[in-house]
Amino acid sequence: MTTPARRRRRAGLSASSSSAARGSSRGPGAASRLRRLMPGVALALLVATAAHLGGGLLPGVSGLLLAILGGIGLRALGWIPRPFEAGLGFAAKTLLRTSIVLLGLQLVLGDMLALGWEAVVIAVGTVVLTFLGTLLGARALGTPRGESVMLATGTAICGASAVAAAAAAVDRGDGRDRSGRAVDSAAAMAIAVVTFYGTLVMLALPLLAEPLGLDERSAGIWIGAGVHEVGQVVAAGGMVGATALAVAVMVKLARVVLLAPIIVLIGLGERRGARASGETAGPGRRRPPLLPGFILGFLAAAALASLVDLPAGLLDPARTITTLLMTMAMVGIGAGVHLPQLLRRGGPALAVGAFGTVVALGVSLIGVVLLL
Repeated sequence: MTTPARRRRRAGLSASSSSAARGSSRGPGAASRLRRLMPGVALALLVATAAHLGGGLLPGVSGLLLAILGGIGLRALGWIPRPFEAGLGFAAKTLLRTSIVLLGLQLVLGDMLALGWEAVVIAVGTVVLTFLGTLLGARALGTPRGESVMLATGTAICGASAVAAAAAAVDRGDGRDRSGRAVDSAAAMAIAVVTFYGTLVMLALPLLAEPLGLDERSAGIWIGAGVHEVGQVVAAGGMVGATALAVAVMVKLARVVLLAPIIVLIGLGERRGARASGETAGPGRRRPPLLPGFILGFLAAAALASLVDLPAGLLDPARTITTLLMTMAMVGIGAGVHLPQLLRRGGPALAVGAFGTVVALGVSLIGVVLLL
């Protein structure tokens, strides 16, 4: 015969078991989030690997460009099931920002200064004049401000990573810029345009160096100052020679150093514009800091690389991981693009990108001719 006390104990055990089962089914927050992200991250990794291999098999074709085109193609064909969305969004933001932090490990201030004041002046002058010139060209063409800032930053400094940093700076706190346009779609457009023109320039400059009478050092400075992505600079410099490659990479990284001050200036400009228009943060919106956390991480990594002689056993894997993460991020960014909208709105962005690229090439070439 079951006593009341025994029945109460059994009921308590049953309730505890039921509660434990429910807790187990929910799982810890981190594990649940990991399961939610894994399908999309795995898809980004698969497409990024194919893009990297395709870039290696097709000389002169950027793996980053293939990755973003792959993401756009997946979206256009409707091949992205709903469970993959969260992971692709994670790749587009978190993995890209992580790759920017790791990019700082490639910056050694002493190596850049060793190039000579002429190369530093050319790099800085190219960044400043390209940034300002692209903004002016975009204004003349009536391009939306947020998109203009991203195009100018990506063209002047370092392509996709610079666009991501600029997107964080123009975001008013709710995923939109001051004009109310979605930041993510504008960033995807800017990255596609900058990567496209960077690929064209990567192919053209090595062919133009000899007809213009440039030696390897001069050609390397021109390539480093005029080509958009770090990977594209490596490819273009390698086509000219070992000296050109070494110089081009250092000049390119000198441009990358200017990412932080440019982002601070963009943030200041956005805040001043918001105050002038009477815009307030509003409920549920928090204006991002002047210097996003991943840019602070980028600066910390650059300081570490400049102060400590890091071993090749650490730097070589870091470069590989940086490239992989950035390529995966391009898949996520491309997957956020709706092709009809891109084709409908792409004309002005392509015109602004072309104008900014011409400014970068012209300013850097004039600097090479006058100073070297």
